[in-house]
Amino acid sequence: MDDSVVPAHLDQLAVDYKRLWPLMSSLHARIARLAGKEDIKSCARRLGMLSRQNGRTGVALAHELEAEIFQDYLIYMHQPRGISLVQQMFNRKRAQPDSDEHALLAGMVQARFSLFWIRELHPPAGFVALDVIGGGHFFILDQSLPQQDAVGLLSAFRIFPFHGAWLHTGANMVFGTVGDDAGMQPARRVLDRQQERELNEENIHRWRALLKETM
Repeated sequence: MDDSVVPAHLDQLAVDYKRLWPLMSSLHARIARLAGKEDIKSCARRLGMLSRQNGRTGVALAHELEAEIFQDYLIYMHQPRGISLVQQMFNRKRAQPDSDEHALLAGMVQARFSLFWIRELHPPAGFVALDVIGGGHFFILDQSLPQQDAVGLLSAFRIFPFHGAWLHTGANMVFGTVGDDAGMQPARRVLDRQQERELNEENIHRWRALLKETM
């Protein structure tokens, strides 16, 4: 692995990440409010979360963890009129160009979903992960995972560029641990938007099935 994937300014990145994490959560909530009822129904239908009871249609969540996964898919993958909700928010240009909000949104519109294998922990700033689908290693900012025994974890989530590193959007689907990296040969696939969406949906269905087994 190329050591240059680990940024030299880790301490400052950790400070920036801690400051911006609450803002990112707030932004996600605001972006989700751009979704109409039909947008929500469309996503719920594709993810097998659509519920019809007593003549009413809604989203059926079997576990509280599913709410974050559903919101992440809604705002990043769903494209009403060909534009994602996060892109719609960015296009409104309401954030000041030099603000944290603008910096986050500018990264968010570049977000992409993949499956990652966690290779190294660098507390308190984050971790190095291998992209199992596209290939390559990424330094991903995170404060909770590096405090855990997470090396070898196989997880699916969405990342976007930030100040020479990467942020994940917070919706994390864990599939277990692979202790030996000998079998972790990336597929080296470059996904188009439709293929990324299919990968996202496939992993959500898989993760929900695993979640049911533990309930």
